[in-house]
This record gives sequence, structure tokens and C-alpha cells, in this order.
Amino acid sequence: MLPSARKASFSEVPIVDLAPAFADGEAGRRVVAEAIADAAGRVGFFYVKNHGVAPSDIADIFRTAMDFHELPLAAKMESSMTLNNHAQGYLHGMTKGNDANLNENLQEAFQIRRPLAPDDPDLLAGKPLHGRIPWPSAMPDLQPRMMAYYEKVDALGYKLLDLFELALELAPGALKAGFAKDMNSLRLLHYPPQKPDEPGVHLGARAHTDTNAFTILAQDNNGGLEVRNRDGEWIAVPPIAGTLVVNVGEVLKVWSDAVFTSSVHRVINRSGRERYSIPFFMYPSYDALIQPLISNPDPTNVAPENLHTSYPRDRPFIYGELKSKSTARIMPRKVEAAT
Repeated sequence: MLPSARKASFSEVPIVDLAPAFADGEAGRRVVAEAIADAAGRVGFFYVKNHGVAPSDIADIFRTAMDFHELPLAAKMESSMTLNNHAQGYLHGMTKGNDANLNENLQEAFQIRRPLAPDDPDLLAGKPLHGRIPWPSAMPDLQPRMMAYYEKVDALGYKLLDLFELALELAPGALKAGFAKDMNSLRLLHYPPQKPDEPGVHLGARAHTDTNAFTILAQDNNGGLEVRNRDGEWIAVPPIAGTLVVNVGEVLKVWSDAVFTSSVHRVINRSGRERYSIPFFMYPSYDALIQPLISNPDPTNVAPENLHTSYPRDRPFIYGELKSKSTARIMPRKVEAAT
């Protein structure tokens, strides 16, 4: 049988109104930062309303996700991430990386980062090209449609980053310094429906924490996102009209010395319908040195940190080094031709 989840009252995953931060000056920003600090510390997840991303923009990106995932499989496989070494493009369902202990996810995805500019030093130096995206020829307008949404949510992400700095009482720019290059990522996710009598070996997305700083998620109306609380209960995070979901990732957990919680979450599509969701991942630069920027005043009161996606707080690390290892564990890599 599929695992169950208790329905959450909306108060269990807080709703943060961003309007005062955008309209009421410093006092409004502090009110919002306090609400974010409470939600990020207690739950690790929160909804945001009055976030500034227009409903039409969100509707457009969901239409884009449906248009792509409705393409024939052969057309999608033309953009398979197994054809490149930078984990961009199409991710087929029921795939995984090199970790034999993980079960495959049912989800399929198309994901991108911002393309490198032609004069980028990494491009000129011939380094691995995170910006070379294998766009599908069957959908020539996919790039402009995705980038239009990317730009809007990217801007929201940096506004939220400022509020996270304020919530942690850090100097302005303390977190943004870790984002010298825009490595953020947009993903179009599709989850097939699951039957109640399935054994639950394979889920839409297995239990994990996000290995970025934080994620901004647009959900469709079908639900399926679940977060695990400190008592080990799985709590449903249902879609709420007019909101986006924000969750703390491992990097923000480390920066805050686990004052902020990077909560374990999963996806089970129980709706009987095709489910789509659009996460936007705020990634620090791959050469950023990650370590706690504050000291946790209550170091015994932290969420479990023993999952395959957990990042350490007891030693500094270069983000790209750990990120590349975690990506290799969960995602397929380029298949090298035999020589």
C-alpha cells in the first residue's frame, strides 16, 4: 500500500504575506523577516502570498510544462541529460544515479540553468559548460517560454534572499556573496498518478532534502507534496490559490547552523490525475565556500541530518564538490562512447 499522510491544517505550514516587505519600508521588511525566521526554524516550509509573480505567468509556465511533457518520448529523449555532463535537459522517469541503495523516482523533468554568455570566462576556458542546454527541436519556443518565467522567479529569489539575511540578523549581502554567479535552476516536473494499492516502492519523489539554498515551488491543483515533521509524521502541503511554496535547502541550513530547518519531503500523486509542479532552485556559486555564518544558540534542537541529501555543518566545504557528488548519486550522467 502507498504510505499515508495526515492532512495538515494550513497553520501547520505557515503562510507569509510578503506585501509589507515590498511596500512598508524597513519596518515592513522586519515584520516579514520575523515571520520567515519563525517558519524556517519551526517547519522549514512556508507559503508566500503577494509574491509579485503574476497568475498569468504561473499559468503560462504550467502550460509550458504540459506542452513539453505531452511530446512523444523520442522527442523528449533528444534532450536527455544523459547526453551531456551538466545535468540539464530531460530526465526520464524511473531513473537514478550511481547510488544502488536508492529507489527510482516516478517523476520526469526538464531542467535548465541560465545559459552562459558567449564571453563568459568559463566558456572561453573550455570548462564544463553548465549553460549548454539541449533544447528539443520539437518545441522551438521552449527556451523563451522557460526563460520568461525564470527571470521573474529569479528576481523573487533574490528578494527572499535579502529577507533571509535579515531574518538571521546578517549584514546585507552576507548570503548574496555566495551567489557570485547565477547558477539557479528551473525545473518542469510531471508526476504520473499512483494507485492506492501500489506497494509504495517507487514514489513520485522519494524522501529527500533539497541540496540548494532554498526552493520556490509552484504547484498545480492536484496536491501530492508532503513534509515530515519532528514527530516523524508526514504532513500534506496542499496547494493554496495565490501562493508559492518556499522551503529551506541544505545550504541555508548550514549557513544558519541549523537554526533553519531543511525538512525532509516527498511527493506522492494520489489525485488520479497527471500532476505538474514547477520548482525554482536557488543555488550558490559552485566555487562558494559553505560554512555556518552564525552559531546555533540551541544546538541540540535541530532536525535529523542523516539523509542521503544532508550536508555537514562541522566542516567548511566547496559547494560544487558536494553538489556534484549528490547529483551523481541521484541523476544519470552522460554515457561516454566506447573507444
